[in-house]
Amino acid sequence: MVTVKDIAKMAGVSAMTVSRALNEPHLVKEETRQKILKAVEESGYVQNRVAQSLIKGCTNTVCVYIPASLGATTNFVAQTVSAIAERLGEFGYGLLLRRSMSPKDRSYDGVIVIGIHIDEEDDFIELSRAVPAVLYGNSERFSNWVDVDNYRGIYALTEEALKKGHTKLAYMGMGFSSRHVVQRRQAFLDALRAHDICDPVLATCENDEKASFVACKKLLEKQKVTAIVCATDLIALGAVHAIQRLGMKVPDDIAVTGFDGFGYEDTVVPNLTTARQPLREAGIRLADTVIRMINGEQIESGVYVEPTLLLQQSL
Repeated sequence: MVTVKDIAKMAGVSAMTVSRALNEPHLVKEETRQKILKAVEESGYVQNRVAQSLIKGCTNTVCVYIPASLGATTNFVAQTVSAIAERLGEFGYGLLLRRSMSPKDRSYDGVIVIGIHIDEEDDFIELSRAVPAVLYGNSERFSNWVDVDNYRGIYALTEEALKKGHTKLAYMGMGFSSRHVVQRRQAFLDALRAHDICDPVLATCENDEKASFVACKKLLEKQKVTAIVCATDLIALGAVHAIQRLGMKVPDDIAVTGFDGFGYEDTVVPNLTTARQPLREAGIRLADTVIRMINGEQIESGVYVEPTLLLQQSL
């Protein structure tokens, strides 16, 4: 039977370092931790998690809360949760999915909360008092969060449209009260204001290709624009199809940009210019943060991960 001492010998470290790497990974250098994980994998070593849980009074489980408004099989959720699960597995934690937040639930050691609205932040703060909790999102009310920099992504896309000479721009986005919704719209407005453009066209619709198709047709019947900056790729796809249905060309008559980069950008002709969210990096950061909190570390500031511009033919 392989022991901690055997792993230590294989990795060239002390048994205490092996124990820390497996139980308190934040205390071990990443290079050392990777050497130990490699030795664990090669040896087939398995920790006695049941005994460890009884001693520590923990479950070695992290909960991921996904609100009912988010489909569990969407690209956003699937890719993010996959990255979270993979990272937690490296630290010996299991994953539990929930559709409701409950401060009284003691079946997990920490929780990652995805996709709440601004008016649900009080519930998250209450949850944080009961269990280590990290939000996939951002807020000035607390620091235990990780998020994609939505503002910077939309601002950069709007800047690209302005560089192309567009001065009559429209924005199509969702109408609910999540911070990423508010920040993407504000980024568009701020980018125009920086170029002394004070007459933006704003339209709202659900994050759905069909809803966007209908909303874009209505917009173009009333407004003459040369570029549409969209809050998501699904909204952008509906806009592209609406423009084409009206007998116009993208980008010759109207340019279109999206936001997400989940793969939809290459399913439309012309291919969509977008900002690609780094979902894997975000998932890893979320897992790392909740583990640090479980181990008693105070989180002093939130973390933004940067989207990447994907400039294609629609702009």
